Amino acid sequence: MNNCECSKMFGNLKSSARLRAAMMTLSVGIYVCLVGVAAGAEPEDRTLKAAAAVRIVNPTRPAVTVGHRVMTRFDNVYADLRVQVFVIEDAGGKQIVWMGCDFAVVRAPIVDRIKSRIQRRWGIPPEAVCINSSHTHSAPPLTVEEAVLPEHVDQDYVERVIEQAVAVVADALPRLQPARVRYVVDSCRVGINRRLGRPGSVRMLPNPEGVVDHRVQVVVAESVETGKLIGVAVKYACHPVTVVNLGLGSDYPGYMRKIFEQRHPGTVAVFLQGCGGDVRIRAVNEDMTGWVSGSVAMAERFGGELAEAVERALRKPGAVLHGPVNYAASEIKLPVKILPAKEYAAAANRNDPFSSAWGKMYSEILKNGQPISNMVPYRLQAFRFGRGDAAFILVALDGEVLTEYGFKLERMLQPGTTVVLGYSNGVIGYVPTAEALREGGYETWAYKWFRLPGPYTTEVESLILSAAARLAGLKNNVPR
Repeated sequence: MNNCECSKMFGNLKSSARLRAAMMTLSVGIYVCLVGVAAGAEPEDRTLKAAAAVRIVNPTRPAVTVGHRVMTRFDNVYADLRVQVFVIEDAGGKQIVWMGCDFAVVRAPIVDRIKSRIQRRWGIPPEAVCINSSHTHSAPPLTVEEAVLPEHVDQDYVERVIEQAVAVVADALPRLQPARVRYVVDSCRVGINRRLGRPGSVRMLPNPEGVVDHRVQVVVAESVETGKLIGVAVKYACHPVTVVNLGLGSDYPGYMRKIFEQRHPGTVAVFLQGCGGDVRIRAVNEDMTGWVSGSVAMAERFGGELAEAVERALRKPGAVLHGPVNYAASEIKLPVKILPAKEYAAAANRNDPFSSAWGKMYSEILKNGQPISNMVPYRLQAFRFGRGDAAFILVALDGEVLTEYGFKLERMLQPGTTVVLGYSNGVIGYVPTAEALREGGYETWAYKWFRLPGPYTTEVESLILSAAARLAGLKNNVPR
Protein backbone atom coordinates (compact mmCIF):
# COMPACT_ATOMS: atom_id res chain seq x y z
CA MET A 1 0.00 0.00 0.00
CA ASN A 2 1.43 3.38 -0.96
CA ASN A 3 1.23 6.61 1.03
CA CYS A 4 -1.68 7.89 -1.05
CA GLU A 5 -3.74 4.78 -0.35
CA CYS A 6 -2.87 4.97 3.33
CA SER A 7 -3.96 8.60 3.40
CA LYS A 8 -7.32 7.64 1.91
CA MET A 9 -7.75 5.04 4.63
CA PHE A 10 -7.00 7.57 7.34
CA GLY A 11 -9.42 9.99 5.66
CA ASN A 12 -12.24 7.54 6.21
CA LEU A 13 -11.73 7.39 9.95
CA LYS A 14 -14.62 8.97 11.86
CA SER A 15 -12.76 9.80 15.06
CA SER A 16 -10.51 12.85 15.01
CA ALA A 17 -8.75 11.52 18.12
CA ARG A 18 -7.80 8.35 16.24
CA LEU A 19 -6.68 10.42 13.30
CA ARG A 20 -4.38 12.43 15.57
CA ALA A 21 -3.05 9.19 17.06
CA ALA A 22 -2.45 7.82 13.58
CA MET A 23 -0.57 10.95 12.55
CA MET A 24 1.57 10.71 15.70
CA THR A 25 2.47 7.17 14.70
CA LEU A 26 3.49 8.36 11.26
CA SER A 27 5.70 11.02 12.85
CA VAL A 28 7.87 8.41 14.55
CA GLY A 29 8.62 6.69 11.28
CA ILE A 30 6.11 3.84 11.06
CA TYR A 31 3.08 4.01 8.86
CA VAL A 32 0.26 1.95 10.25
CA CYS A 33 -2.94 1.27 8.37
CA LEU A 34 -5.78 0.79 10.81
CA VAL A 35 -8.91 -1.05 9.86
CA GLY A 36 -12.27 -0.45 11.49
CA VAL A 37 -14.16 2.54 12.67
CA ALA A 38 -14.18 4.58 15.83
CA ALA A 39 -14.56 2.66 19.08
CA GLY A 40 -18.11 3.90 19.61
CA ALA A 41 -19.16 2.67 16.17
CA GLU A 42 -17.92 -0.93 16.53
CA PRO A 43 -20.78 -3.46 16.21
CA GLU A 44 -21.96 -4.81 19.54
CA ASP A 45 -22.32 -8.33 18.15
CA ARG A 46 -19.15 -10.24 19.06
CA THR A 47 -19.96 -13.39 17.09
CA LEU A 48 -17.54 -14.70 14.48
CA LYS A 49 -17.71 -16.76 11.32
CA ALA A 50 -14.92 -19.11 10.25
CA ALA A 51 -13.84 -21.33 7.37
CA ALA A 52 -10.76 -23.24 6.22
CA ALA A 53 -9.57 -24.62 2.90
CA VAL A 54 -6.54 -26.25 1.31
CA ARG A 55 -4.97 -26.70 -2.13
CA ILE A 56 -2.17 -29.11 -3.06
CA VAL A 57 0.80 -27.54 -4.88
CA ASN A 58 3.10 -30.47 -5.61
CA PRO A 59 5.37 -29.90 -8.63
CA THR A 60 4.34 -31.73 -11.79
CA ARG A 61 7.92 -32.17 -12.99
CA PRO A 62 11.24 -32.85 -11.22
CA ALA A 63 12.35 -29.99 -8.99
CA VAL A 64 15.35 -29.01 -6.87
CA THR A 65 14.68 -28.36 -3.18
CA VAL A 66 15.93 -25.29 -1.32
CA GLY A 67 17.52 -26.68 1.83
CA HIS A 68 21.13 -27.59 2.44
CA ARG A 69 22.24 -26.65 -1.10
CA VAL A 70 20.83 -29.79 -2.65
CA MET A 71 21.50 -29.96 -6.42
CA THR A 72 19.40 -33.04 -7.26
CA ARG A 73 16.05 -32.85 -9.03
CA PHE A 74 13.36 -34.94 -7.33
CA ASP A 75 10.10 -36.27 -8.72
CA ASN A 76 8.97 -38.11 -5.55
CA VAL A 77 6.70 -36.34 -3.05
CA TYR A 78 6.86 -37.88 0.42
CA ALA A 79 4.27 -35.49 1.97
CA ASP A 80 2.06 -33.06 0.06
CA LEU A 81 3.09 -29.44 -0.34
CA ARG A 82 0.07 -27.25 0.38
CA VAL A 83 -1.27 -23.73 0.56
CA GLN A 84 -4.05 -23.51 3.14
CA VAL A 85 -6.12 -20.79 4.77
CA PHE A 86 -7.96 -20.13 8.00
CA VAL A 87 -10.49 -17.33 7.43
CA ILE A 88 -12.40 -15.44 10.11
CA GLU A 89 -15.11 -12.78 9.71
CA ASP A 90 -16.53 -10.56 12.46
CA ALA A 91 -20.06 -9.17 12.81
CA GLY A 92 -19.05 -6.01 11.00
CA GLY A 93 -18.02 -7.99 7.91
CA LYS A 94 -14.27 -7.58 8.36
CA GLN A 95 -12.44 -10.66 7.13
CA ILE A 96 -8.94 -11.88 7.93
CA VAL A 97 -6.93 -14.59 6.19
CA TRP A 98 -4.16 -16.62 7.79
CA MET A 99 -2.39 -18.50 5.00
CA GLY A 100 0.16 -21.26 5.56
CA CYS A 101 2.51 -22.18 2.69
CA ASP A 102 4.83 -25.19 2.48
CA PHE A 103 7.96 -23.39 1.29
CA ALA A 104 11.25 -22.50 2.92
CA VAL A 105 10.48 -18.83 2.37
CA VAL A 106 7.88 -16.84 0.49
CA ARG A 107 9.63 -13.59 -0.31
CA ALA A 108 8.00 -10.17 -0.33
CA PRO A 109 7.48 -9.90 -4.14
CA ILE A 110 5.53 -13.19 -4.17
CA VAL A 111 3.62 -12.18 -1.03
CA ASP A 112 2.65 -8.86 -2.60
CA ARG A 113 1.39 -10.50 -5.79
CA ILE A 114 -0.82 -12.90 -3.83
CA LYS A 115 -2.19 -10.19 -1.56
CA SER A 116 -2.90 -7.77 -4.40
CA ARG A 117 -4.92 -10.41 -6.27
CA ILE A 118 -6.90 -11.23 -3.13
CA GLN A 119 -7.65 -7.56 -2.64
CA ARG A 120 -8.76 -7.08 -6.25
CA ARG A 121 -11.10 -10.08 -6.18
CA TRP A 122 -12.66 -9.81 -2.72
CA GLY A 123 -11.67 -6.44 -1.31
CA ILE A 124 -9.70 -7.98 1.57
CA PRO A 125 -6.84 -5.52 2.18
CA PRO A 126 -3.21 -6.69 2.38
CA GLU A 127 -3.06 -5.82 6.09
CA ALA A 128 -5.78 -8.42 6.72
CA VAL A 129 -3.86 -11.25 5.02
CA CYS A 130 -0.95 -13.00 6.73
CA ILE A 131 1.16 -15.29 4.54
CA ASN A 132 3.32 -17.60 6.64
CA SER A 133 6.04 -19.97 5.39
CA SER A 134 6.35 -23.36 7.08
CA HIS A 135 10.08 -23.26 6.20
CA THR A 136 10.27 -26.84 4.98
CA HIS A 137 13.64 -27.41 3.31
CA SER A 138 12.11 -29.98 0.95
CA ALA A 139 10.25 -27.55 -1.33
CA PRO A 140 11.33 -25.84 -4.56
CA PRO A 141 12.48 -22.21 -4.53
CA LEU A 142 10.02 -19.53 -5.61
CA THR A 143 12.59 -16.81 -6.34
CA VAL A 144 16.13 -16.70 -7.72
CA GLU A 145 17.47 -15.20 -4.48
CA GLU A 146 16.84 -18.39 -2.51
CA ALA A 147 17.89 -20.83 -5.25
CA VAL A 148 21.38 -22.30 -5.37
CA LEU A 149 21.38 -21.71 -9.13
CA PRO A 150 18.96 -19.48 -11.10
CA GLU A 151 17.90 -22.38 -13.31
CA HIS A 152 16.48 -24.15 -10.25
CA VAL A 153 13.51 -21.77 -10.31
CA ASP A 154 10.63 -23.10 -12.42
CA GLN A 155 8.66 -19.97 -13.29
CA ASP A 156 5.66 -21.94 -14.50
CA TYR A 157 5.50 -23.62 -11.11
CA VAL A 158 5.82 -20.26 -9.34
CA GLU A 159 2.84 -18.91 -11.28
CA ARG A 160 0.81 -22.00 -10.39
CA VAL A 161 1.59 -21.57 -6.70
CA ILE A 162 0.43 -17.95 -6.82
CA GLU A 163 -2.78 -18.95 -8.62
CA GLN A 164 -3.50 -21.69 -6.07
CA ALA A 165 -2.80 -19.35 -3.16
CA VAL A 166 -5.48 -17.02 -4.49
CA ALA A 167 -7.86 -19.86 -5.39
CA VAL A 168 -7.77 -21.36 -1.89
CA VAL A 169 -9.22 -18.12 -0.54
CA ALA A 170 -12.03 -18.47 -3.09
CA ASP A 171 -12.61 -21.98 -1.73
CA ALA A 172 -12.89 -20.79 1.86
CA LEU A 173 -15.06 -17.68 1.60
CA PRO A 174 -18.32 -19.44 0.60
CA ARG A 175 -17.83 -21.82 3.52
CA LEU A 176 -17.87 -19.10 6.19
CA GLN A 177 -20.33 -20.04 8.93
CA PRO A 178 -21.08 -18.96 12.50
CA ALA A 179 -18.37 -20.45 14.64
CA ARG A 180 -17.16 -20.81 18.18
CA VAL A 181 -13.51 -19.85 18.01
CA ARG A 182 -11.20 -20.85 20.85
CA TYR A 183 -7.53 -20.42 21.71
CA VAL A 184 -6.00 -23.49 23.39
CA VAL A 185 -2.45 -24.52 24.28
CA ASP A 186 -0.54 -27.75 24.84
CA SER A 187 3.09 -28.70 24.28
CA CYS A 188 5.43 -31.16 22.60
CA ARG A 189 9.19 -31.53 22.51
CA VAL A 190 9.81 -31.92 18.80
CA GLY A 191 12.31 -29.03 18.74
CA ILE A 192 15.70 -28.49 20.36
CA ASN A 193 17.85 -25.36 20.52
CA ARG A 194 20.79 -25.47 18.09
CA ARG A 195 23.10 -22.73 19.44
CA LEU A 196 25.81 -24.23 21.67
CA GLY A 197 28.96 -22.62 22.99
CA ARG A 198 30.33 -19.41 24.40
CA PRO A 199 30.37 -15.93 22.86
CA GLY A 200 32.71 -16.03 19.88
CA SER A 201 32.48 -19.80 19.52
CA VAL A 202 28.80 -20.59 19.07
CA ARG A 203 28.32 -23.72 16.96
CA MET A 204 25.21 -25.27 15.41
CA LEU A 205 24.92 -28.20 17.78
CA PRO A 206 22.13 -29.50 20.03
CA ASN A 207 21.76 -27.43 23.18
CA PRO A 208 19.31 -29.14 25.57
CA GLU A 209 19.57 -26.13 27.90
CA GLY A 210 18.91 -23.56 25.19
CA VAL A 211 15.74 -21.54 24.74
CA VAL A 212 12.87 -23.37 22.98
CA ASP A 213 9.18 -22.60 22.76
CA HIS A 214 7.66 -26.04 23.30
CA ARG A 215 4.10 -24.75 23.26
CA VAL A 216 1.62 -25.85 20.62
CA GLN A 217 -0.70 -22.85 20.31
CA VAL A 218 -3.95 -23.60 18.50
CA VAL A 219 -6.87 -21.51 17.28
CA VAL A 220 -9.88 -23.81 16.92
CA ALA A 221 -13.08 -23.10 14.97
CA GLU A 222 -16.20 -25.19 15.57
CA SER A 223 -19.57 -24.84 13.85
CA VAL A 224 -22.22 -23.18 16.02
CA GLU A 225 -24.94 -25.08 14.15
CA THR A 226 -23.49 -28.60 14.18
CA GLY A 227 -20.70 -28.46 16.78
CA LYS A 228 -18.36 -30.06 14.25
CA LEU A 229 -14.77 -28.98 13.87
CA ILE A 230 -14.23 -26.56 10.97
CA GLY A 231 -10.49 -26.15 11.20
CA VAL A 232 -7.47 -25.50 13.38
CA ALA A 233 -4.57 -23.09 13.00
CA VAL A 234 -1.55 -24.69 14.67
CA LYS A 235 1.48 -22.63 15.62
CA TYR A 236 4.74 -24.38 16.51
CA ALA A 237 8.29 -23.01 16.36
CA CYS A 238 10.87 -25.38 14.89
CA HIS A 239 12.81 -25.83 11.63
CA PRO A 240 11.21 -28.54 9.41
CA VAL A 241 14.55 -30.10 8.42
CA THR A 242 14.02 -33.76 9.30
CA VAL A 243 14.10 -34.78 5.64
CA VAL A 244 17.10 -33.66 3.59
CA ASN A 245 17.93 -34.74 0.05
CA LEU A 246 15.23 -37.42 0.01
CA GLY A 247 12.50 -35.80 -2.06
CA LEU A 248 9.84 -33.12 -2.09
CA GLY A 249 7.60 -32.61 0.89
CA SER A 250 6.33 -30.68 3.88
CA ASP A 251 8.32 -32.47 6.61
CA TYR A 252 6.79 -32.88 10.07
CA PRO A 253 4.08 -30.18 9.61
CA GLY A 254 2.70 -32.15 6.67
CA TYR A 255 2.45 -35.33 8.71
CA MET A 256 0.82 -33.47 11.60
CA ARG A 257 -1.86 -32.25 9.21
CA LYS A 258 -2.34 -35.65 7.58
CA ILE A 259 -2.71 -37.48 10.89
CA PHE A 260 -5.00 -34.86 12.40
CA GLU A 261 -7.24 -34.57 9.33
CA GLN A 262 -7.60 -38.35 9.10
CA ARG A 263 -8.91 -38.31 12.66
CA HIS A 264 -11.26 -35.41 11.89
CA PRO A 265 -12.65 -35.88 8.36
CA GLY A 266 -13.69 -32.66 6.68
CA THR A 267 -11.42 -30.55 8.89
CA VAL A 268 -8.46 -28.50 7.63
CA ALA A 269 -5.33 -28.14 9.77
CA VAL A 270 -3.30 -25.02 8.93
CA PHE A 271 0.32 -25.00 10.14
CA LEU A 272 1.85 -21.63 11.09
CA GLN A 273 5.57 -21.35 11.82
CA GLY A 274 6.56 -19.50 14.97
CA CYS A 275 9.74 -17.83 16.18
CA GLY A 276 12.12 -20.76 15.86
CA GLY A 277 15.10 -19.50 13.88
CA ASP A 278 17.43 -21.07 16.47
CA VAL A 279 15.45 -24.29 16.96
CA ARG A 280 16.00 -27.47 14.99
CA ILE A 281 14.08 -30.73 14.83
CA ARG A 282 15.09 -33.26 17.54
CA ALA A 283 17.11 -35.53 15.26
CA VAL A 284 19.93 -36.07 17.76
CA ASN A 285 22.16 -38.88 19.01
CA GLU A 286 21.59 -40.55 22.38
CA ASP A 287 23.72 -38.18 24.43
CA MET A 288 22.42 -35.12 22.52
CA THR A 289 25.89 -34.03 21.43
CA GLY A 290 25.29 -34.13 17.68
CA TRP A 291 22.78 -34.55 14.88
CA VAL A 292 21.75 -37.77 13.17
CA SER A 293 20.48 -38.18 9.63
CA GLY A 294 16.76 -37.71 9.42
CA SER A 295 14.31 -39.79 7.44
CA VAL A 296 10.76 -39.72 6.17
CA ALA A 297 9.78 -42.11 8.98
CA MET A 298 11.29 -39.75 11.53
CA ALA A 299 9.38 -36.79 10.06
CA GLU A 300 6.17 -38.81 10.34
CA ARG A 301 6.95 -39.63 13.96
CA PHE A 302 7.58 -35.98 14.85
CA GLY A 303 4.40 -35.01 13.00
CA GLY A 304 2.55 -37.57 15.08
CA GLU A 305 3.89 -36.04 18.30
CA LEU A 306 2.66 -32.64 17.19
CA ALA A 307 -0.74 -34.04 16.17
CA GLU A 308 -1.12 -35.63 19.62
CA ALA A 309 -0.43 -32.25 21.23
CA VAL A 310 -3.13 -30.66 19.07
CA GLU A 311 -5.57 -33.39 20.14
CA ARG A 312 -4.80 -32.74 23.81
CA ALA A 313 -5.27 -29.01 23.28
CA LEU A 314 -8.69 -29.58 21.71
CA ARG A 315 -9.93 -31.18 24.93
CA LYS A 316 -9.20 -28.01 26.90
CA PRO A 317 -11.74 -25.18 27.24
CA GLY A 318 -9.16 -22.47 26.50
CA ALA A 319 -10.20 -18.88 25.83
CA VAL A 320 -13.16 -18.07 23.59
CA LEU A 321 -12.35 -15.42 20.96
CA HIS A 322 -14.81 -12.65 20.19
CA GLY A 323 -15.12 -9.76 17.78
CA PRO A 324 -14.57 -7.10 16.80
CA VAL A 325 -11.52 -8.10 14.75
CA ASN A 326 -8.93 -5.42 14.04
CA TYR A 327 -5.66 -5.60 12.19
CA ALA A 328 -2.74 -3.41 11.20
CA ALA A 329 0.56 -3.64 9.32
CA SER A 330 3.72 -1.59 9.17
CA GLU A 331 7.16 -1.54 7.64
CA ILE A 332 10.25 -0.29 9.42
CA LYS A 333 13.92 -0.10 8.46
CA LEU A 334 16.57 -2.23 10.16
CA PRO A 335 20.22 -1.09 10.22
CA VAL A 336 22.96 -3.34 8.80
CA LYS A 337 26.72 -2.94 8.64
CA ILE A 338 28.28 -2.29 5.25
CA LEU A 339 31.42 -4.37 4.73
CA PRO A 340 34.69 -3.26 3.10
CA ALA A 341 34.75 -3.57 -0.70
CA LYS A 342 37.50 -6.19 -0.49
CA GLU A 343 35.18 -8.59 1.34
CA TYR A 344 32.60 -8.44 -1.44
CA ALA A 345 35.36 -8.90 -4.04
CA ALA A 346 36.79 -11.91 -2.22
CA ALA A 347 33.35 -13.53 -2.01
CA ALA A 348 32.77 -12.91 -5.72
CA ASN A 349 35.79 -15.09 -6.52
CA ARG A 350 34.84 -18.02 -4.27
CA ASN A 351 33.86 -21.37 -5.73
CA ASP A 352 30.48 -21.26 -4.04
CA PRO A 353 27.34 -20.22 -5.95
CA PHE A 354 25.72 -18.43 -2.99
CA SER A 355 28.82 -16.54 -1.82
CA SER A 356 29.84 -15.72 -5.37
CA ALA A 357 26.43 -14.32 -6.31
CA TRP A 358 26.36 -12.24 -3.12
CA GLY A 359 29.85 -10.86 -3.65
CA LYS A 360 29.26 -10.08 -7.33
CA MET A 361 26.01 -8.30 -6.54
CA TYR A 362 27.58 -5.79 -4.15
CA SER A 363 30.85 -5.50 -6.06
CA GLU A 364 28.86 -4.47 -9.13
CA ILE A 365 26.97 -1.84 -7.12
CA LEU A 366 30.23 -0.35 -5.88
CA LYS A 367 31.80 -0.56 -9.34
CA ASN A 368 28.95 1.53 -10.74
CA GLY A 369 29.57 4.17 -8.11
CA GLN A 370 26.29 3.54 -6.33
CA PRO A 371 25.92 3.51 -2.56
CA ILE A 372 24.98 0.36 -0.66
CA SER A 373 22.07 1.07 1.63
CA ASN A 374 22.69 0.34 5.29
CA MET A 375 18.94 -0.04 5.96
CA VAL A 376 16.72 -2.94 4.96
CA PRO A 377 12.89 -3.05 5.02
CA TYR A 378 11.18 -5.18 7.64
CA ARG A 379 7.48 -6.01 7.83
CA LEU A 380 5.25 -6.47 10.86
CA GLN A 381 1.58 -7.30 11.21
CA ALA A 382 -0.89 -7.67 14.08
CA PHE A 383 -4.42 -8.97 14.63
CA ARG A 384 -6.58 -8.31 17.68
CA PHE A 385 -9.82 -10.05 18.68
CA GLY A 386 -11.99 -8.29 21.22
CA ARG A 387 -10.88 -5.60 23.65
CA GLY A 388 -8.90 -4.96 26.79
CA ASP A 389 -7.19 -7.65 28.83
CA ALA A 390 -9.52 -10.30 27.40
CA ALA A 391 -8.32 -9.63 23.86
CA PHE A 392 -6.45 -12.21 21.81
CA ILE A 393 -3.46 -10.93 19.84
CA LEU A 394 -1.52 -12.51 16.98
CA VAL A 395 1.68 -10.79 15.82
CA ALA A 396 3.38 -11.84 12.56
CA LEU A 397 7.05 -10.98 12.07
CA ASP A 398 9.21 -11.06 8.97
CA GLY A 399 12.27 -13.30 8.86
CA GLU A 400 13.79 -16.29 10.60
CA VAL A 401 13.16 -14.81 14.01
CA LEU A 402 14.97 -16.26 17.03
CA THR A 403 12.85 -17.74 19.82
CA GLU A 404 13.41 -14.97 22.38
CA TYR A 405 11.51 -12.47 20.24
CA GLY A 406 8.27 -14.37 20.76
CA PHE A 407 8.68 -14.62 24.52
CA LYS A 408 9.70 -10.98 24.89
CA LEU A 409 6.78 -9.72 22.82
CA GLU A 410 4.31 -11.76 24.85
CA ARG A 411 5.65 -10.27 28.06
CA MET A 412 5.25 -6.78 26.57
CA LEU A 413 1.70 -7.46 25.42
CA GLN A 414 -0.65 -9.93 27.09
CA PRO A 415 0.97 -13.14 28.33
CA GLY A 416 -1.39 -16.05 27.89
CA THR A 417 -3.40 -14.57 25.03
CA THR A 418 -0.70 -13.64 22.51
CA VAL A 419 0.74 -15.70 19.64
CA VAL A 420 3.85 -14.57 17.75
CA LEU A 421 4.74 -15.91 14.30
CA GLY A 422 7.96 -15.63 12.36
CA TYR A 423 8.48 -16.29 8.63
CA SER A 424 5.54 -14.07 7.70
CA ASN A 425 4.83 -11.75 4.75
CA GLY A 426 8.32 -12.15 3.35
CA VAL A 427 11.47 -13.63 4.84
CA ILE A 428 14.31 -11.13 4.86
CA GLY A 429 16.77 -13.50 6.55
CA TYR A 430 17.72 -14.52 10.07
CA VAL A 431 16.75 -11.97 12.70
CA PRO A 432 19.05 -12.48 15.72
CA THR A 433 18.56 -10.91 19.12
CA ALA A 434 21.06 -8.33 20.37
CA GLU A 435 22.60 -11.02 22.59
CA ALA A 436 22.96 -13.48 19.69
CA LEU A 437 24.61 -10.78 17.55
CA ARG A 438 27.19 -10.27 20.29
CA GLU A 439 27.72 -14.02 20.69
CA GLY A 440 28.08 -14.83 16.99
CA GLY A 441 27.12 -18.09 15.33
CA TYR A 442 25.47 -19.13 12.08
CA GLU A 443 22.35 -17.01 12.47
CA THR A 444 24.49 -13.85 12.70
CA TRP A 445 26.55 -14.38 9.54
CA ALA A 446 24.00 -16.16 7.28
CA TYR A 447 22.94 -12.75 5.92
CA LYS A 448 24.75 -13.41 2.65
CA TRP A 449 22.42 -16.33 1.84
CA PHE A 450 19.61 -13.76 1.87
CA ARG A 451 21.56 -11.18 -0.19
CA LEU A 452 21.82 -8.65 2.64
CA PRO A 453 24.95 -6.44 2.49
CA GLY A 454 26.14 -7.26 6.01
CA PRO A 455 25.15 -8.23 9.54
CA TYR A 456 22.48 -6.43 11.55
CA THR A 457 23.48 -4.03 14.28
CA THR A 458 22.40 -4.74 17.84
CA GLU A 459 19.67 -2.07 17.69
CA VAL A 460 17.43 -4.31 15.59
CA GLU A 461 15.95 -6.09 18.59
CA SER A 462 14.65 -2.97 20.29
CA LEU A 463 13.41 -1.56 16.98
CA ILE A 464 11.39 -4.69 16.20
CA LEU A 465 9.98 -5.16 19.69
CA SER A 466 8.89 -1.55 20.11
CA ALA A 467 7.35 -1.41 16.62
CA ALA A 468 5.50 -4.70 17.14
CA ALA A 469 4.19 -3.60 20.55
CA ARG A 470 2.86 -0.33 19.13
CA LEU A 471 1.28 -2.17 16.25
CA ALA A 472 -0.40 -4.74 18.48
CA GLY A 473 -2.12 -2.05 20.52
CA LEU A 474 0.24 -1.30 23.39
CA LYS A 475 0.25 2.32 22.20
CA ASN A 476 -3.43 2.25 21.23
CA ASN A 477 -2.82 1.84 17.52
CA VAL A 478 -5.64 -0.70 17.52
CA PRO A 479 -8.85 -0.22 19.54
CA ARG A 480 -8.62 -1.89 22.95
